[in-house]
Amino acid sequence: MKKLFFVILMATALISCGKEGPRGPQGRDGRDGRDGKDGRDGKDGSGVQINTYYFEAFPNQWNKNGEYGSPGYYCFVEKQLKDLTFSVIDQGAILAYIILNDYDNQLPYIEPRYDGGYYIRTIRYDLQEGKIGFIVEDSDFKTLLPPFSNMVKFKVVIISKI
Repeated sequence: MKKLFFVILMATALISCGKEGPRGPQGRDGRDGRDGKDGRDGKDGSGVQINTYYFEAFPNQWNKNGEYGSPGYYCFVEKQLKDLTFSVIDQGAILAYIILNDYDNQLPYIEPRYDGGYYIRTIRYDLQEGKIGFIVEDSDFKTLLPPFSNMVKFKVVIISKI
């Protein structure tokens, strides 16, 4: 085993000691990316469009689902998003974030909490054509309504084909 290790070590050392030769000629320029549907050049020629949306959820906008303390109980807020079409949901990508302390935290966001007992808070999202729902659910099914005493911000990034 020691011999094998020594052989590998020596081979690596010999290979890494090679002298760098002269630089070769510059290669050809790459092809331009394809134009988007509206005739504008795509930034990277990938044929995708990226849009970012920001939402604010005020304490009086939150609703509840289910019965407090029972499985399936959570608080939610829905926001209209007309660009959230079936084709985007089916063939695109949607990234959602909650902005806490000036940091974008990707959803689902999970944090341990303590309030007389330990529990887990999960902040997630749900998609429907034309709207997005932001959901706050505590593992003890005792999420207070509203779940935040102040306004919270969410960010949604939609990546779709053009």
